[in-house]
Amino acid sequence: MHMNALRVKIGNRWFTVEIDDPRASPVRAIVDGDEVEVLLEDQAEEIQPDHVIQPSAPDPAPTRPEPTPAAGVAPAPTKLFTSPMPGVILSVAVSAGDQVVTGDEICVLEAMKMQQMLRADWSGIVRTVHVEAGQQVQDGDTIVELE
Repeated sequence: MHMNALRVKIGNRWFTVEIDDPRASPVRAIVDGDEVEVLLEDQAEEIQPDHVIQPSAPDPAPTRPEPTPAAGVAPAPTKLFTSPMPGVILSVAVSAGDQVVTGDEICVLEAMKMQQMLRADWSGIVRTVHVEAGQQVQDGDTIVELE
């Protein structure tokens, strides 16, 4: 199935939105990697030109989207960010409640006398940080939980 991808700016924030069939009801959309279903209302006559959303190039420094819980939407599933190898956590760049986007630094891991910056594989809100600087971790140990 072909998904239409758009970069949408709402206020000062950019979102990546993919939709499969805009005529479906509800519309299945993927917003920054999270699947949601939305109901669309025909409001063509009410849209003002300055409110039309146009696809555009990504913002060079996108801001982090704020979560907006919607009525009737199930809570986002927890995603576990785990250690790719045994080592020692040198620093942690996030705290519970922080919003992260794909590519943001999560922590620095030292393994085999090399430092490796671990970056987020997906966007979300940090629910829990399971490590602290100086802590030994094993392959697969949970570093943070994202929602």
